[in-house]
Amino acid sequence: MKALQMNIVFLILTTLLLTGNVLQGQTLVTGCVTDKRTDAPLIGANVYLKGTYDGTITGADGCFKLEVNQENPFTIVVSFLGYQSQEKELSPSGDEVVVNIALKESSTSLNAVTITAGSFEAGDKKRAAVMDPMDIYTTAGSLGDIGSALKTLPGTQVAPDDGRLLVRGGDASETRVLMDGVLAAKPYYSKVPDLPTRGRFAPSLFEGTFFSTGGYSAEFGQALSSVLVLESQDVAIEELTSVSLMSIGGELSNTWVGDDRSFSAGAGYYNFAPYNALVNNNINWDEDVESFNGNVNYRQKGENGGLFKFFAAGDYGGQSFWVSSGTGDQLKIDDEGGNVYLNSTYHNALSDKTMVRVGGSYTYDDQDMKAGIHHQNTRESVSEGKLKFISQLNNAFKITWGGAWQRGNYYEKYQQQESGFSWETDFTDHLTSAFAEFEWSLNSRMAFRPGVRYEYSSQSEEQNVSPRAALALKTGDRTSFSLAWGHFYQSAQPDFLKYNRNIEMQKAEHFIFGLQSGDLSTRLFRAEVYHKKYDHLITGDYSSFGEFGPEDNNGDGYARGFDLFYRDKQLINNTDFWISYSYIDSKRKFLDYSEKVVPEFIAPHTLNVVAKHFVSAIRTQVGATWMWNSGRPYHMPGDENFMSRTSPNYSDLGVNFSYLTSILGNFTVVHFSLSNILGRDNVLGYRRVPLSAGDDQPSLVTITPDVKQFMFLGVFISIN
Repeated sequence: MKALQMNIVFLILTTLLLTGNVLQGQTLVTGCVTDKRTDAPLIGANVYLKGTYDGTITGADGCFKLEVNQENPFTIVVSFLGYQSQEKELSPSGDEVVVNIALKESSTSLNAVTITAGSFEAGDKKRAAVMDPMDIYTTAGSLGDIGSALKTLPGTQVAPDDGRLLVRGGDASETRVLMDGVLAAKPYYSKVPDLPTRGRFAPSLFEGTFFSTGGYSAEFGQALSSVLVLESQDVAIEELTSVSLMSIGGELSNTWVGDDRSFSAGAGYYNFAPYNALVNNNINWDEDVESFNGNVNYRQKGENGGLFKFFAAGDYGGQSFWVSSGTGDQLKIDDEGGNVYLNSTYHNALSDKTMVRVGGSYTYDDQDMKAGIHHQNTRESVSEGKLKFISQLNNAFKITWGGAWQRGNYYEKYQQQESGFSWETDFTDHLTSAFAEFEWSLNSRMAFRPGVRYEYSSQSEEQNVSPRAALALKTGDRTSFSLAWGHFYQSAQPDFLKYNRNIEMQKAEHFIFGLQSGDLSTRLFRAEVYHKKYDHLITGDYSSFGEFGPEDNNGDGYARGFDLFYRDKQLINNTDFWISYSYIDSKRKFLDYSEKVVPEFIAPHTLNVVAKHFVSAIRTQVGATWMWNSGRPYHMPGDENFMSRTSPNYSDLGVNFSYLTSILGNFTVVHFSLSNILGRDNVLGYRRVPLSAGDDQPSLVTITPDVKQFMFLGVFISIN
């Protein structure tokens, strides 16, 4: 819905990376922490001022920033589990001091192995793919959207008609999104017919994006396929005002910095009417996309390395357009609604070996949708509280355990305007969970991680226990093999439960075997094979007006395949590129499928090529992304065989340019992007049209992009 609105924070990220400004009388200590033997960045290393509780941890790139208010010489201590700590004595300068530290592994964990099955990166998030904000903003075609950038990694479907993440045979509902480990219940804008949606959160809010394609920790549940964990920024160290002027709207944000705390606020307004008036559009707009959003962000450091975070965001918008009804008439879609999201977390050390994390979130979503004579209003609220303990018993053994409580309420009112028929529903579910996971480094070349998760749903009155395990074996300096296995459960969506409260949880079982060689800081190759078994999938039938009515849990299926990934930052100077390929064989019987077939959202082959090059002479970042997938199956009403047809292949080559300059002495980025530069006539998918009076067979509507090529121009000004 609000395409491209998050591109603006490319400025914020670039400014943080390229500029720095420290308040007079303070010393800003910056640097990176690496492994002395491999030069790999150490993510989550502790960096603190000796004799105090003032400190920070390294980010996804292994780097840190620490503001020190000291008039006398001081000592910085750097420590990381399994490594020998280092101290560095420094003198106050009132300026920036760069300190790069290379830690040596302790004798008990020399050449220690880490578990990587189901992911791309070892480190603090052992089974997670790490993508930082710069990766997201500079990936051509991502348009500043986290999900779009992640689709260039293996294991995902391009799914240009949807916009959400579809992972290893799973549909869009099977991926769970969390912010700082706590649930973000509505991470995407509302989905409307014939148009893809996009994520609500700007990448610049986060230090790193951790994406697991399967076999993930027992800490996470209610996701059959994958987990996306967003780790937000810590306390800001510089004051910054950002002004963003775009072809589709504008944004303004400001960050204030105090002693061990920071506060930021931002707001944006978007209107697509001027842009749509200049381009040929496949959508017959009645009211162009118009929206507002705002957010506030507070961070506070405490004693013993404690950190408190609070985030609040809200948005409101609407759009109205005409689409084909499939019977020769036009159907008007009118969508309007708003969303509020609150997130707060706190972590602190209880002792030198135990840390506690506590967090909570609240989501409220109100959507009003009209499609012809059908009028649907939904209001959904989801709250979660979570408690987690991490205990490092010794160099070889760590325990992570805790629990969470979640409450979800769903209300819907439906009205048919011609007949006057109306219907409404209101229900609440309480989900209680507990988990425990043990990480055991058997020796320097083998690690084992067993875990278990318990869940209880008050709505279905179900209790489920999910065992999980992972094993890794290191065979060389930068080469390892990993295995992962586990059971995963997920409750039915509210859209299903509103019609049938007796539907039970669905289940998936994962088997993963992976090989990883190298690391993301230089050059990485990764290959993984997997098998996923589905059980208790929801089956039912669609009503005459297109609503799915669940009947039971008689569905099942499987997904199996392999993923290949290669990324290189060394081969070509100033160039970062990666290639990913995925093959999947998947069949399932669910929804109204009459038999077990390849689902309509699965493309067997997916290929992505991403390249980024910085041209120093003209201070310009150039990027290109090619996304391709083979055709997806679909069913033509009246065919004898179900899902026997295949859509055309999809191909999109996009480019972007970011020019770094200055306006009135303020750092400025001029950003231009263009999608589908080859002008290909892509087919995004097909929409089923339900039976109307007098029709013998339902029909299909072909979905094409709203614009053949999307062009974006923005100017982003940073004022320190």
